Amino acid sequence: MNEVHPDRVDWRPGTTPATLTTAGNLAGALVDRARREPFAVAYHLPEEAPGDDRLTVGDLYWRANVAGATLARAGVGAGDRICVCLDTSAALLATLFGAALIGAVPTLVEPPLTAGRKKLWLERVRHIVSVVRPAALVCDPMLREAAEEAFAGTGITVVCPPYDGGGYVPNPVVDTDPEAMTLIQFSSGTTSAAKGVVLSHRGLLAAADSIGRGGPFHREDVMLSWLPLHHDMGMVGGTLTPFLLDMTAVLVPPLSFAMQPDRWLRLIHRYRAAISPAPNFAYRLIASRSSTMDLDGLDLTSWRSAYNGAEVVDAPTLRSFITAMVPYGFRPESLRPCYGMAELGLAATFAPEGTLPRIEKLSRGEMLEHGRAVRADSEWDAHEYVSSGVPVPGVKVRVVDVDGLDLPDGSAGRILVSSDSMMTGYFGLPNRTAEDLREGWLHTGDLGFLLDGELFVTGREKDLIIIAGRNYQPQPFEIAASTVPGVRAGGVAAVGRQDDVRGTEQLVLVVETKLFGDTAAAGDLRAAVECAVADLAGVRPHEVIVVQPGTVPKTPSGKMQRPLLAKMLAMGAVGGAAPEARAG
Repeated sequence: MNEVHPDRVDWRPGTTPATLTTAGNLAGALVDRARREPFAVAYHLPEEAPGDDRLTVGDLYWRANVAGATLARAGVGAGDRICVCLDTSAALLATLFGAALIGAVPTLVEPPLTAGRKKLWLERVRHIVSVVRPAALVCDPMLREAAEEAFAGTGITVVCPPYDGGGYVPNPVVDTDPEAMTLIQFSSGTTSAAKGVVLSHRGLLAAADSIGRGGPFHREDVMLSWLPLHHDMGMVGGTLTPFLLDMTAVLVPPLSFAMQPDRWLRLIHRYRAAISPAPNFAYRLIASRSSTMDLDGLDLTSWRSAYNGAEVVDAPTLRSFITAMVPYGFRPESLRPCYGMAELGLAATFAPEGTLPRIEKLSRGEMLEHGRAVRADSEWDAHEYVSSGVPVPGVKVRVVDVDGLDLPDGSAGRILVSSDSMMTGYFGLPNRTAEDLREGWLHTGDLGFLLDGELFVTGREKDLIIIAGRNYQPQPFEIAASTVPGVRAGGVAAVGRQDDVRGTEQLVLVVETKLFGDTAAAGDLRAAVECAVADLAGVRPHEVIVVQPGTVPKTPSGKMQRPLLAKMLAMGAVGGAAPEARAG
């Protein structure tokens, strides 16, 4: 598939700055844009059937009216919440914008991608429903029976596309309180711990403005995303921001990337996309498989901003991806590490446009012992830290100690952020909101340091592994293990397991591999991982557990769920029939 889409054959690099809508909410932005440019393309949906694969603004407006009218007939009104459980599709977009037209507040729930996940899906939906108390649940017709059975007698109406009842929204809710809810995004925690992040109309617009100016984005730019729309990076970053900036977006279901990673690259070529974000694991996966992919004729010269975020970015991944993609026109300075979170609306920092990713080789010992960014004086003591860039317009970033006092440049501590785009709180959790939002600052739970105005994220406080009183981040162990042939890219997790005898934690590595069922090969792999981690990260693992691919729990965006894995290890729920792990 080397053809450029007919809409993009005359592509030229963008020059007109993208500017935020003057409307006060998403409904107002849709109404205004439909009036100004009804024939402009709002979304390309390459996985959809003809007729649904290219939505102009006018077409989206019509579909949103039909969806909004359907929801209104189902009893949904202004201020009501709805749960939307649909994959990336024209129906999902119609529902999202239709809810905006009638003033309803959507929360998106990941649909089950396989029949085996339906039980887990129902558990998550039940939790979210118990929290937000929606007026309606919108889902695929194949899920109707399960949903109606699960919520019988609750007063929740189950609605399923296609919306063929016709109608329109006579009075779109375009004037709203800026602080009123516009979207609830649930975190990707375990079912019982998932929290609903509430974004206001003001917050959503401020988030889009920060992202657009931080890019900077151009009206002619096309944004391409395969990220799940129930995740902030996919919803706010890939879907709503382009629309609010009068741009075009290309949206692809996450499964498309999972099944065929090179399709991501081919679609960037086809639509001459300038902007496409992804988590670090996606870049690692592409780099590791590029030699076996058929990329003949691929042209990535249009890709100006390849944002890398959602998890800690590692230097080997950056170098490997650049090496693999430069032959296809990818420019190294286009790879832009970034940092953000749902609670902030999305973006906190971007690597500056047109600069190579900044990598600092610092002393591992100084960072562990004193939390200081000091140049390494030997390769043995060196660890590479990647800058996530500078704050985007409208965002402030601080690094503080345990007492909340600001730390100087080069000192590691807790990361705090503040912005007009920030959440108003966690839905129904005032105590947790007060814990994370204090005096106008969001306590992110992440750790890092500032250097020359740039933020370096080192990991999450809850992921720390404490061995003999020293704090270790899991990423260096995982990166070291990933250098061993046979280890699945993105399939390594390092966690601490309490050793009650020694009163400290043990380093445990869980390693995914296709060699899982081969006892001898798995044993050799385990030994190789132990040596690699000891040599490259300075600590010998207490245990290496070899597991089959797909065992390590991750969020829908690909972020490692290490606390959940630690619980699974404690319960003996990791390893299955794998050869027994050997203690080191």
